[in-house]
Amino acid sequence: MLYISHRGFRVGVIENTFQAFKCSLNLKMDYIELDVQLSSDGRLFVLHDNNLERIFQNPDSISNLSRKELNSIRSDKFNQKIPELKEVIEQIFLHGNNTPKLMIELKGPGTAGPTCKIIDESKITDFVAFSGRNLAELKIAYKLLPQVPLCLNITKCKDFTLKHLLKTTSTSALPLPFTMISLKSNLIIDGKFPEKCLELGIKALTWGFYDKSNPIALIKSLIALGVNGVLFDNPENVPIIRNWAKDKEFNNII
Repeated sequence: MLYISHRGFRVGVIENTFQAFKCSLNLKMDYIELDVQLSSDGRLFVLHDNNLERIFQNPDSISNLSRKELNSIRSDKFNQKIPELKEVIEQIFLHGNNTPKLMIELKGPGTAGPTCKIIDESKITDFVAFSGRNLAELKIAYKLLPQVPLCLNITKCKDFTLKHLLKTTSTSALPLPFTMISLKSNLIIDGKFPEKCLELGIKALTWGFYDKSNPIALIKSLIALGVNGVLFDNPENVPIIRNWAKDKEFNNII
């Protein structure tokens, strides 16, 4: 099982901020998933939405604002800033070899090249994975840093859909050599997705528990179907699933 914090967690903290990343470090997650987008002056900032309204109560778009403007913005709750990717790398990898890896979603257009440059210069290619739904950006990332694992967010990928995946008979038919593929939880209604991933030697990940009434039961059911990686929204759910998985493994052994 891969334990991944979705946007560095979304419950009890501000997503995609140092507050959320610190929580991920404390829980010793396998990966911290985060999203990158470009500012108006070409700096990589960590933010999921195109605009700042939902998280930072600012109606503007990240692409319209400069680094200086973005660095001055704070959330009303918890007084959190919008981190730069370079800042996150500097902070995360101060903690030694036991730190979580980074799963960097290439959210905005044109993010692959600058992201690869920062990763290469920081000498952390062994500690990151690239993810996204935009195949064009993932192809650029793969060309620049082919040693970095790729995760396709297939849920809203237009060029390679779940239907395409289920019809794929060999890894050579994939558009890129993915090591992970993620699918939103409500779209996994049977074992076909994880079974196909297993057949192709790919880890099947799932996400989308933020607005679910009983996320624990849902996560358990998806693991039972064969999913082997979960993007958690709520940090409180991580130890619950870890303990359950340990008990499940122990009972299977005996």
